[in-house]
Amino acid sequence: MIQINLLPVRVKKKQEGARQFVSVYFLSIGLALAVIGFLWFSNDNEIKDLQRRLSAVQSEVTKLAKFEAAFQTLTKRKEIVDKKKQVINDLQIDRDAVVRMLALLSIQVPPEKMWFDKLSQIGNAVTLDGVAQSNEAIVEFMRNLESSPYVEKGSINLVHSKQMTIKELKLREFQLTYRYYPFSVVQKNLKM
Repeated sequence: MIQINLLPVRVKKKQEGARQFVSVYFLSIGLALAVIGFLWFSNDNEIKDLQRRLSAVQSEVTKLAKFEAAFQTLTKRKEIVDKKKQVINDLQIDRDAVVRMLALLSIQVPPEKMWFDKLSQIGNAVTLDGVAQSNEAIVEFMRNLESSPYVEKGSINLVHSKQMTIKELKLREFQLTYRYYPFSVVQKNLKM
């Protein structure tokens, strides 16, 4: 009988399979290392690019911070100027308020029946102290004031009225309060 030894062929096939397995194993490890290296390199480049852009943006922010400070300063100055302008406009609108009030009083006072000792104004509230020949003169003056567009309707109040004697004349000392409308308010009310 003839004997053939097939053992070396099997061993060679096993050795060849093992060699191929090791080759594929090292090739896949090499390929994995190459992919990891590529990803690391591309991420490193992206990080460097983002850092360059960040430094450029930060330098731009630093440049613009100067302009922001100047803008804030100019905004504050503008607000101050606007406030001053508003005050000037308010003063301009009713600058003749006292003159108009005195003109109103001179028109409304009954001739040669009363005179004023003191006039005081706080805001739109006016207080008049004076002397009249009679209660009728005071009432006539109050009615005349009530008819004026410069006086708030229903605001006239006789605080006190008492008799006094000056050089044997019996006169009435009085104090009146009322609310006064400036010309700008009267003008606005007339337009409505």
